Amino acid sequence: MKINCFLLLIMFLLMSCTQAPIAPTLDINHPLPTAQNIATADTSSLSNFNINGRILVYTPKGVYLANADGTSPFLIHAIESPLPMMSLSPDGMKFAYFSDNSLYVKDIITGTVSIWNREMMGSIGGQLRWSPESKKIALTCSTPNVPTASLCLIDESGSIEYLIKEENIADEIVSPEYFIELQDWSRDGSKLIFLYYSPSEKGQKQDFSIYYYDIVSKITQLILYGKKQNMIFQIRGVNISPDNKTLLISSIGENSLSQIFALNMDTLSLVPLLLQELPNASYTNPVWSNDNCCYYIHVEQDGFYQHTLIADLTGNVILNLDIQGTVLQWVK
Repeated sequence: MKINCFLLLIMFLLMSCTQAPIAPTLDINHPLPTAQNIATADTSSLSNFNINGRILVYTPKGVYLANADGTSPFLIHAIESPLPMMSLSPDGMKFAYFSDNSLYVKDIITGTVSIWNREMMGSIGGQLRWSPESKKIALTCSTPNVPTASLCLIDESGSIEYLIKEENIADEIVSPEYFIELQDWSRDGSKLIFLYYSPSEKGQKQDFSIYYYDIVSKITQLILYGKKQNMIFQIRGVNISPDNKTLLISSIGENSLSQIFALNMDTLSLVPLLLQELPNASYTNPVWSNDNCCYYIHVEQDGFYQHTLIADLTGNVILNLDIQGTVLQWVK
């Protein structure tokens, strides 16, 4: 019965109608994010961190491309309805988003929007991630030919390559109650990070595993088996550092607060990241910066005060950015 329900869910995703692409706009009346560069911790940390590049910032009304410190935001896509998945290409020229069973790619310069998939394609969520050369996109997808959640790679021609299917994962944990969900693609293009998990009720410990898929060898490797740790109760997202040595794991901890954990890829040690002088705060949406030491993080305190910080792996807060939105991605 569970298998039938799962297939019905997938078919529902595949049969939903496709909307027309959102017309490109550049409305200067949209509220823009702002930034204040305020060192809130040991300034020696700041002296060792050279912030550069650009960031993708999401607000309820639009997606912006800004300097790495949040200044000079530029609207690249106006939002008319929520977008569950989106990503900017590493060269900063193409913005991809998934909506109503279609993968849209927008040229930032011309505003032209194209649809990459040629057949109906559903997705349970997760992330969109571009290849380093900005030619392909990885995501979790299902199609009429493969109607279960799989790790997919698609190019502009509409060709879909199924990298990971359920049968590629260890037989002892395969179950119709579990889902594959893409999380990240390493900046050097060598590894795809994905989850294999079962949804859980609020307050209950989730059953999940974190894997990476090696692009060259095509080998799948288990990184963290959720049942063998007691710190993460529910997992929300995973990001791999630029040097492929550390994972930032967004999760709900035992205290029911949103927390960030760091996992060393060599030792597989898992530690919570507790930012200094921020008690009872919820941390979400960690995004690696241009440096392996530091990351953007969305912070909510006392249930209403929200802001973005740049912090390091020791818990030092390097910068407090007054960005009216959520940082989704760093690009050169």
